[in-house]
Amino acid sequence: MTQDQRNSQELSENIHRPGATAAASTTTRVATGASGEIPSDALVTVIVPAYNVQVSIGETLSSLLRQTWSNLEIIVVDDGSSDKSVEIARMYASLEVPGRTLAVMTKSNGGVGSARNLGLTRARGEWIIFLDSDDAFVPGAVAHMVAARNKLGDGKWLVEPNAVEVTRGGLNTRRTLAREPMPSPRDQREVILQYNFGAFTSLFPREFFDEVGVFDETMAFVEDWEFWIRAVYSGWRFHRTEEVLCNVWATAGSMMSNRAAMDAGEDQALRRNLARFRDEMTPAEVAFVERRLDVGSPQGLLKAMAANLRDGNLEEAKAQLNAAASVMPAQKRVVMKQRISRLPGGMKWLQKRQATIDGYVDYDPSTGR
Repeated sequence: MTQDQRNSQELSENIHRPGATAAASTTTRVATGASGEIPSDALVTVIVPAYNVQVSIGETLSSLLRQTWSNLEIIVVDDGSSDKSVEIARMYASLEVPGRTLAVMTKSNGGVGSARNLGLTRARGEWIIFLDSDDAFVPGAVAHMVAARNKLGDGKWLVEPNAVEVTRGGLNTRRTLAREPMPSPRDQREVILQYNFGAFTSLFPREFFDEVGVFDETMAFVEDWEFWIRAVYSGWRFHRTEEVLCNVWATAGSMMSNRAAMDAGEDQALRRNLARFRDEMTPAEVAFVERRLDVGSPQGLLKAMAANLRDGNLEEAKAQLNAAASVMPAQKRVVMKQRISRLPGGMKWLQKRQATIDGYVDYDPSTGR
């Protein structure tokens, strides 16, 4: 183990920050270069929140050690795991890999937002990425995102990688996680109120957090969408790579599998940002948010629609599809399904299509995928 790695581990042992708020100490640094080119030797920090992920964290950390970027800091923040997650992470921290430092921080359980915030207080890089401990980057992902950011030039840009979801049916590279085109910069303010197109695997300049703030630790679900609405309304814009750079595992018991809590979290995210930005919103934006809150979560409606398609309840499925499309007009796939539903035999076709999708992802009711 190198001296830097020993120092990292000594600093990270048994750090506890229960009840932390969104006021992390990231403002103590002055960032350099969100508007300039990222040099080839710049330090990039990857923060990996972890909670009872002994079956997957090794793959996550291996994917980071295999990156081609020359200067990478990896910070694992264990959020009170009761399994062997910390032991596995510390084993990786003991490895000597050129251009890599790996620190392990521990804290009592407080949620993924608090883990990410704690990692930010320890991060030394001027460029930051978050990678969940059941996901993995393909080799070269970090370098590819840096190149994409440099190509964009000046501006308040966040570069996010496209990804594929790994289900029980395996890896299907034809079905990317982000199947809708990224909204144009001028449309992102409108579309972010309809659905979440951000990703924590994005490449962030440090000054982003000085301006937008950190993660709301009081939100147990959909803290990401609340964060992205805040970011877009603060003037930041997303660019997505065309290339798939990340694998995302769909697992039983994950947050995404708890649809009722996700739906409630979506409403909470909208209400908080409506209160925060109401004076800056147009009347049309305020009216849309209020209507969306009345209709309910379009993602929840679409999941219920899929369940009704499987059960043969076509009229119920059609009503849910219409409701979802009414508050998600920017989702071309949803609008297209709504058009198909109006054709003779259209709902039967959508039912067959759902069965086809379920077959090649090996649909698992416990994950909703």
